[in-house]
Amino acid sequence: MNFTFTKIERLCSKKAIDDLFANGKSKTQFPLKLIYKPTEFESAFPARAMFVVPKKKHKRANKRNAIKRKMREVYRLNKHTLYQSLQTQKIDIMFICLSNEELEYTVIEKSMLQLMETLVKVNFSETKNE
Repeated sequence: MNFTFTKIERLCSKKAIDDLFANGKSKTQFPLKLIYKPTEFESAFPARAMFVVPKKKHKRANKRNAIKRKMREVYRLNKHTLYQSLQTQKIDIMFICLSNEELEYTVIEKSMLQLMETLVKVNFSETKNE
């Protein structure tokens, strides 16, 4: 198991991000919102992830960066369960912070794990229907 979060695992393409906002499905587990969309891209990893903390909610850059850092850390340590369930599918995912307060690591972890669990359930139900 490799607990890294490399550049090729990040969702950076403006075109892919715009497509995710336009056509992605979402799930909310306060204080986070997950937007996801099955897609095709060339990578050894089954998912590309992005973390967003709106300037409207957190004015100070250091607060936004601290929350994003915590979100990335939770994802990095728990992505292996998501990767195992995706297998051959490719997916773009985005986590958005909805809270106005600065969040603790445990709150982010609880919310993100629940969102990843629902994503796995949704993913399995979609593949069974096809």
